[in-house]
Amino acid sequence: MNKFLWLLGVIQISLAICLATPAKAVPASAATASVDAEDIYRDLQDRIFQVQVIDTASNKKMSIGTGFRVSADGLIATNYHVVAEYLHAQAQYRIEYLAQDGTSGVVKVRDIDVIHDLAIVQAELPGEAFMELTDHALAKGARIYAIGNPHDLGMSIVEGNYNGLLEKSLYEKILFSGALNPGMSGGPALNRKGEVIGVNVSTAGNELSFLVPVRYLRSLLASVEKSAGQKIDLIERITEQLIASQQHTMQQLLQAKWKTMRLGEANVPAELEAYFKCWGQTENKPEMLYSYTYSACASSDSIYISDHFETGSIDFRYDLLNTDKLNSMQFYNLYTEKFAEGYSTNHAEEEDVGNYRCNTRFIDMDGKTWKAALCFRAYKKFTGLHDVALSMASLGSNNSGLLINMNASGLNKENAMALVRKFMGNITWQN
Repeated sequence: MNKFLWLLGVIQISLAICLATPAKAVPASAATASVDAEDIYRDLQDRIFQVQVIDTASNKKMSIGTGFRVSADGLIATNYHVVAEYLHAQAQYRIEYLAQDGTSGVVKVRDIDVIHDLAIVQAELPGEAFMELTDHALAKGARIYAIGNPHDLGMSIVEGNYNGLLEKSLYEKILFSGALNPGMSGGPALNRKGEVIGVNVSTAGNELSFLVPVRYLRSLLASVEKSAGQKIDLIERITEQLIASQQHTMQQLLQAKWKTMRLGEANVPAELEAYFKCWGQTENKPEMLYSYTYSACASSDSIYISDHFETGSIDFRYDLLNTDKLNSMQFYNLYTEKFAEGYSTNHAEEEDVGNYRCNTRFIDMDGKTWKAALCFRAYKKFTGLHDVALSMASLGSNNSGLLINMNASGLNKENAMALVRKFMGNITWQN
């Protein structure tokens, strides 16, 4: 009995100490101390939204993505491509958020980073809780969680692994071994503490997906803070970012030592930089009247502008034709037809670009005569930027020839001409 009374006294004293000790305020980030998907989703779902582009005439959503709150004053992060159609037709669309509890509201676009596919929008939201951005690097293999609304089926969380930055990529992306799907674009990717490590952006299927590293989001938020109260012309912002990006990329590319490869009697440019990929094939079937070998190379990234317009890419293709079945006139007609067809991947619509204007001439390089056509077309919205297309055909043979096509998008004329000169300067012929 005495032992029981002693234990009861200890409990009463302990309780009194607890009641007398003031409760500590729980920091905003305490809810992010989760260690599994269930806890993360439960704790953070009120800070994640569906982002909808609404057609004002029908009052129906035209496209959807995901966004997440990144400030107490209602800033929401998402992808640029989620809101892009609104930016190009603001009279036709509006943007709204839809919260987990069914509430919704109109948002306004504060700033964008078109190069890294990010946007910051703002809404009037209740409360002040927002997602924390991590300051810590992850190790390869670390468990991460991506949240979004796949195919408008409801907010979902996907588990996967962090695999570092994508190798041989012009624009930095995190390789995520998890299944992102349409509608999840712009959602947060989180570490085990519930801190944002990246932004969902795209997928290559088979649980290969890509995230924008969080440092680019942090930079965009700093830009929003710096421009607080200022009205931003978002088309001008896209122009500025495209010009700065192509200047940086071309400066590095033009200073690099390019790889070359042998193709027939010619040495031609191959992988210009690590982010280029090349492939090829030879067709030589008995029923064909001629054989050809083609090789194609392209940069691994492009910049999304709208659903029908991308820029920032470079590609080139070689077609080596040979025949012992066609006479010289037949081969000439075939060769002329192939040269006229060209090879272009710079697809855009009339509202985006003007018509190509071309200059064709015969040139001599390294003792070899070529027919060359150089074409430019100007961007309509983004002043000072162009697409360039170069087509070349080797001359002097009755039964063989090399066709070359090179395309580059989103360059100013000075950089475009420097690229063309260096490309042609890396073509030599073995006599």
